[in-house]
Amino acid sequence: MFNSLNIEASNLSAKMRKLDVVANNIANLDTTGFKRQSVDFVELLEKSLLQKDQQDDKENKAIGAHEGGGQMVADTKRHFDQGLLNYTGQPLDLAIQGKGFFQLTGDDGKVYYTRDGSFHVDADGKISNSEGYILIDEELPDNYTNLFIDDTGKISCKDASGDIQDVGQIELAVFKSPSRELTALGDNLYVPNNEDIEFDNVIPGEESGFIRQGNLESSNVDLVTEMAYLVETQRSIQFNGKTITTVDQMWNITNNLQK
Repeated sequence: MFNSLNIEASNLSAKMRKLDVVANNIANLDTTGFKRQSVDFVELLEKSLLQKDQQDDKENKAIGAHEGGGQMVADTKRHFDQGLLNYTGQPLDLAIQGKGFFQLTGDDGKVYYTRDGSFHVDADGKISNSEGYILIDEELPDNYTNLFIDDTGKISCKDASGDIQDVGQIELAVFKSPSRELTALGDNLYVPNNEDIEFDNVIPGEESGFIRQGNLESSNVDLVTEMAYLVETQRSIQFNGKTITTVDQMWNITNNLQK
């Protein structure tokens, strides 16, 4: 009976983790470039219930009734499939159509990776995100106009004299398996799991993804699917809770019979 409580407790803990993940997906439905997560469960090892007279017999194989040990979270996986592109018309709203990540440099010189292409020009004339992380090292000229970023990430504009100036080149980082190789830091930023992770530093194109100026990538969260997961998980949690209550009541009855 005590083992039944342990099983239901492990099941409840696993389902609560799934509920947290689903709720976070729904909360980030409108977050630019957000990538949804899912939870994988694994059954805990079975416990063999041996008869006492067999426990000391090393020649006998484990036989008898078996019972599961409940579930636990095996992995929380992030899915990097493409989100829809939403047209904004803003010259510094950029979306990646295909594989790859924008590479942003922080104040500490560390490189971060993101699919969120919401950028602006900072006080130094550099293209940066809302956290102040720099997209490229080059600065835009004073009083620039007609900022243009083509599909291959080449940046150009007109200077104060009306002459076209080549500003710089956006390069994308392409990982072989981003769901396994990247760790989320929050604010749509990722870093490699360790320093040994290798990736390709490429110019946007057919082998990676194209840059779409004036667009932002929406999250890849499907609200209908997530709501279905939410209802399913809530019902499972309710069932586990009722099972724990039932076991507790049976335990009380057993204790009362022994008095």
